[in-house]
Amino acid sequence: MALPDAAYYHYKYLRIHGQLCRFERPRRFSEKIFHRMRYPSPLFSQLADKVEVRRYIAGTVGTQFLVPAHLVAEHVTPETFDALPESFVMKANHSFSQLRIVQDKRDEDPVELARLANGWMTSQFSARMREKHYGFIRPRVIFEQALLTNGRPPADFKFNVFNPGAGQKPYIFIQHMQGRFEYLTQDLYEEDWRPAPFRLLNQKTSGRPAPRPVQLDEMLQIARKLAEPLGYMRVDLYLHQGRIYVGELTLTPGAGRYIFDPKGWDEILGAKFGWPEPLASRGLPSGNGSTTEAAPRVAAP
Repeated sequence: MALPDAAYYHYKYLRIHGQLCRFERPRRFSEKIFHRMRYPSPLFSQLADKVEVRRYIAGTVGTQFLVPAHLVAEHVTPETFDALPESFVMKANHSFSQLRIVQDKRDEDPVELARLANGWMTSQFSARMREKHYGFIRPRVIFEQALLTNGRPPADFKFNVFNPGAGQKPYIFIQHMQGRFEYLTQDLYEEDWRPAPFRLLNQKTSGRPAPRPVQLDEMLQIARKLAEPLGYMRVDLYLHQGRIYVGELTLTPGAGRYIFDPKGWDEILGAKFGWPEPLASRGLPSGNGSTTEAAPRVAAP
């Protein structure tokens, strides 16, 4: 962690991918993700902020695809939970994996929950893998509705959307994740739901194809629309009780640790990743829809 950027990113890329990273003229998918980590646009911080991105989602595809939110807090006390329903999800807005599903708050210690939430907000998350854009997000905790069925979270669909450039059709592959917090598996599909011609190393598959989701066409439309401003974006969607929800938007998936098999797909997908990204230097697009319901109530300090 003491290495300067110039050494750190080359060292990390070499360890993961077994070769040097061409930062000056990135070509592979992994190189372009590392370039984003090292030289982030301000737009990336806005899109990765789980609170602020709600306005973009609402304005671009509509508030009906937002996970209902109860509260946003910059400091959490035991009394914060008095205003929340019995079941909810608590998560940090400036990171990933800092999340807690509370199925019944009566079974929880509010002092411990508050300590956990405040600890997230003081952690230097962006320093872990040097995904710098997370470091420019003002830390907060958002409390959302728990999308649970029999106490279990829904399967999620991660739409990797590649925009090669003007006049070219986007390319999409989908990671279908199941068994989160238990036995996590993921299977890869192309947008017509045929198995993808590649896999990700170090990921467990379910071993059997899943049926094509009835809502697949609508999910594809949402993912394309949200990813439109950039050369690549991963749009994470949930399918819960027949409804589609946008979980989050991801700019540097796996912190550059996606390793494809066959290996040549790193180069193939890199060619589909439009570069350079002219819109990456601009502000967050506002969209055309209403954002009235996008911002949840902010807790009093």
